[in-house]
Amino acid sequence: MFSHSALPNLLAAFAMLPLLAAGLGLVLTRIRFISHLHTQGVLAFLAGVLNLGASGWLLFHVNTAGALVLHVGARHGPFGIVLVADVFTALILVLTALIFLASVPFAIALLDQRDRMGYYPLSLFLLMGVNGAILAGDLFNLYVFFEILVISSFVLVTLGGQAEQIKGGLRFVVLNLLASMVFLGALAITYGTLGTLNMAHIALLLPQPEVPAWVSPVLAGLLFVAFGSKAALFPLHFWLPCSYHTTHPAINALFGGLLTKVGLYALFRLYPLWFPHLLSQWHILFACLAGLSMIVGTLGALSGQTMRRALSFKIISHVGFIFLGLALVGADPNLIVPCLTAAIVYMVHHMIVKTALLMAGGAVEHEFHSGRIHAGLQRNRGLLDQRAWLGLWFFLAALSLIGIPPFSGFVGKLGLFQMMVATEQWLLLAIAIGASILTLIVVMRLWQSFFWGKPHSAHASAPTGVEATPARRGWLALSPIAGLMACSLLMGIWGQQVWNVSDRAAHQLTDRTGYIQQVALADHVEVEEH
Repeated sequence: MFSHSALPNLLAAFAMLPLLAAGLGLVLTRIRFISHLHTQGVLAFLAGVLNLGASGWLLFHVNTAGALVLHVGARHGPFGIVLVADVFTALILVLTALIFLASVPFAIALLDQRDRMGYYPLSLFLLMGVNGAILAGDLFNLYVFFEILVISSFVLVTLGGQAEQIKGGLRFVVLNLLASMVFLGALAITYGTLGTLNMAHIALLLPQPEVPAWVSPVLAGLLFVAFGSKAALFPLHFWLPCSYHTTHPAINALFGGLLTKVGLYALFRLYPLWFPHLLSQWHILFACLAGLSMIVGTLGALSGQTMRRALSFKIISHVGFIFLGLALVGADPNLIVPCLTAAIVYMVHHMIVKTALLMAGGAVEHEFHSGRIHAGLQRNRGLLDQRAWLGLWFFLAALSLIGIPPFSGFVGKLGLFQMMVATEQWLLLAIAIGASILTLIVVMRLWQSFFWGKPHSAHASAPTGVEATPARRGWLALSPIAGLMACSLLMGIWGQQVWNVSDRAAHQLTDRTGYIQQVALADHVEVEEH
C-alpha cells in the first residue's frame, strides 16, 4: 500500500508557500502605492492557485503510487519532525486549498479597505496552520500547527473591531485555549510514559505490556476533549455559535469550511491508529454525542435570530453526521472501512457546500446590511427579484445541504443511512432523518425571510467595517459560490469515483501496520518501565 518516493521534500511546500506569501503580503502593507491596488488579494489568489495545484498533484500521486513521508533534516528518531501524506491527507488538503481559493475573490468583493489590509496575510497563516496540522506525523508539530491556525483565527474573529466581534472573540479565545491546554497535557503524558511523540512510534508502543494500562484510555480521553472541542462536537460546541456569526461574512465562510474539520481530521486519524479497541468500548458514548450534536445543532438553527447564526448552528449538526463514522465503527468492527468511507464522503460534501451556503448567506446579509430573520419578515424581503443569481446559488446550496439529488449531499447522507441500517442503529437513523427534515424547515424559513415576497425600499444603514459592494464586483462574490456548487453537482453525478477515493482513504486509516512501517522505518524504539 505504501511506497518510498523521491518527492517527499515537496510536502514542506504546503507550509512554506503560505508562509512566504503571508510574509510578502505584510511587507506590501508598508508600501502605500501597492497596498491600495488589491495586491495582497492577488498575491493570496496566486498562492491559492499554487496550493490547489500542488494538493491536486499530491492526491493523484498518493492515490496511484502510495504515501509520501518526509523526515525533516533526515532525522528519523523519536525527536524528528515528520510530515506524512496518504490519500486521506491529500484529499483534505485538496478541499482546504479549494475553499481557501474560493474565499479570496469573495473577500475582495466584500471586505472594506481597513479589514482588507490584515485579512489576506492572516488567512494565509491560517492556511499554513491547517496544511501543517493535516500533514503532521508527530504530536508536537500537530500541536504547533494547531496553535498557528488558532492564533490566526483569534485575530480574524475580531477583525473589524466591533463590540459584538470582541465579545464573541473573547469566548472563542478562552474556550479554544482551554482545549489547547488539554492537548498540551496529553502531549506531556504521552512523552512521559512512552518517550516519543511520533505517531507511528506511539501506535507501536501503546499495545505493549510494559505500558501502564491507564495510559491508553486517559490519552484517548484527553485527545477527545481537545479535538472534540476544536471540532465543535456536543457538549464542547459552545464557542462556535457565540463567535462565528459575529465575524465578517468572508471570514465566517472560511471558518465554516475549515476549522471544525481539522479537529475531525485528527479524531479520524488517531483513533483507528492508536485506539481501535476503544472504538468498540466507547461506542455508546460516541453514538450519544453524535446524536446530540445533530439535535442541538438543528434546534439551535431553528431558534437562530440571524441568517448566519442559524447557518453556523447547522455546522454543529453536520459535525454530528460526520462523527457518526467513528460512532458506527464500534457497533460492528467488521464494517470499519465502509463506516469511515461514508463519513469521509460526507465530510468532503460538507466542506464544499457549507462554505458555499455561508458565502451566500453572508452576501445576503451584506446586501441588506442586516441578517436578522424577524427584520427580514418585515422589510428585508424580495431579494430574489433583485439578485436572482444569488437566490439561485443559495437555493441549490440548501438543496445539497438537505441531501436532495443529484447533489453531493445525497451521496453522503445515503452512505451514512446505509451504514446505520447495516449496524442496526435505528435510533440514530431516526435522529438523522429528523435532523434532515428540520434542516428543510430551517432553509424554508430563511428563504421566506429574505428571498420571497416584494422588496422593501427602506434599508438599514451599513454596519461598521462593511461597505456596499459595487455592481462590477458582484461577479466576484457569486463566482466562488457557483464554482463550489459545480463541485457539489459533479460529486453527486460521479459519486462512485468520490466513494472509491474515500474508500482507499479509509483503508489506509485502518492500516496500522502499513503506517508504522512507513513512518517509523527502522527506528529503534524503547519504552521505559514505570
